[in-house]
Amino acid sequence: MATGWLGWPPDLAWTTPLPELFLAMDARVEWAQMTNPFGGKKAPKAGKPSPSTVADKLRHALTGRQAA
Repeated sequence: MATGWLGWPPDLAWTTPLPELFLAMDARVEWAQMTNPFGGKKAPKAGKPSPSTVADKLRHALTGRQAA
């Protein structure tokens, strides 16, 4: 995720603590929503999860923790 989606160099990706990586992922999702040229926030489609839901699931998978 860090080298591909966030565009970070590999050495930075390997040395970044997970909480910082999760914050960067959340910020990237927010930035993508704010700079969307096709309109504001729309209701997510029933069959397609929102980017924040995907980020939350990835966070839970990597940390092994469930949502509180």
